[in-house]
Amino acid sequence: MTEFGNTSTTLYFGPWYRKSPFFEKTLEAGCKAYDIYNHMYLPGYYDDPVKEYWHLLEQVTLWDVSVERIVEITGSDAHRFTNMLTCRDLDKCAVGQGKYALIMAEDGGIVNDPVLLRLEENRYWLALADSDAGLYARGVAVNSGLDVRVDEPDVYPVQVQGPKSKDVLRDLFGDGVLEIKYYWTMQTRLDDIPEGLVTVVGPNGEGKTNLLEGIAFLFMLESPRASSCRRICRGPMMNVWTAVSTTATPTTSIFVENTWK
Repeated sequence: MTEFGNTSTTLYFGPWYRKSPFFEKTLEAGCKAYDIYNHMYLPGYYDDPVKEYWHLLEQVTLWDVSVERIVEITGSDAHRFTNMLTCRDLDKCAVGQGKYALIMAEDGGIVNDPVLLRLEENRYWLALADSDAGLYARGVAVNSGLDVRVDEPDVYPVQVQGPKSKDVLRDLFGDGVLEIKYYWTMQTRLDDIPEGLVTVVGPNGEGKTNLLEGIAFLFMLESPRASSCRRICRGPMMNVWTAVSTTATPTTSIFVENTWK
């Protein structure tokens, strides 16, 4: 709900939009407004935009960005096919590396601008901005004549940002997380979570040496859109949120927010 003077607008949580596996946790944290992004509910703000801004600059914030839906491209021709979708030269993208990549239309227009991760020789993840680039990729794949599969796996991005975010992730994953180069990845585990986490870290344009962006992708074996949604959302997915949001020291306070960049 957003308020302007004496008027207000209500956004109903209807079944026609997807909920993040962390949705209930964002409600518990006091989220006051949601937006629609990639057919999902995006937590908008919790307290006050100015307070959240300064907390991001001075402390650490946890963002539920599951709306950055993941497109997975696999198959023996996955590398060749993904290279067709973007203007980036993916021959220069090593396994384990990430790139900011524009997905291009046939007329030179931009379909999407995801963060691209090369997890294996012929396995890519695209963390999408707000457009149906997955459908576009499927259409290109159908007519490509290549051995390629385009899927939307059960992968849910979480961002940990701010000057003290490195302390939080170091407590969770050890000192190795500080050695990851800009736009590179590390696969690890968190407690009893059944699948691995892929963490992308690196300094931002301000030149800060601390971790400024960590996108933790949790790959699930079951879909939260299935009948077991409630069990999944209250199980291992919630453990990820809880683990990050409760990892704090006297000098590292946690403020859960998701003000969009």
